[in-house]
Amino acid sequence: MAKILIVDDDRETTNLLEKIVMMKGHQPASVNNSVKAVEQAHAVQPDIILMDILMPEINGIQLCKIFKAIPELKHIPIIIVSALNDAGSQRDTLNAGAADFLSKPVNPEVLAEKILNLVNAVP
Repeated sequence: MAKILIVDDDRETTNLLEKIVMMKGHQPASVNNSVKAVEQAHAVQPDIILMDILMPEINGIQLCKIFKAIPELKHIPIIIVSALNDAGSQRDTLNAGAADFLSKPVNPEVLAEKILNLVNAVP
């Protein structure tokens, strides 16, 4: 069972992702404020972070760079889950340090597979 931190300003999205994560046997934690995401990551020590791009104050690309600059958190794989599914957004998130990208609406089986692949890749 992996601990999954969900970062999205939309509560409906975080609720949906929490349900998918729990159905697959993982432990979700969520935060609906990107400014509080780093604090929550320190508290939860997640195995994976699921994060949106379009958020107020700090967007997902900026937040990904912040996570990757913090020594205690930089090892955590980040899956960007976003409605922005153009090639530029995908490239920008991967360049910011994200491990993977998933378009909304989320296919639960594809998300479960991506989580499993990342959990199994962690030494």
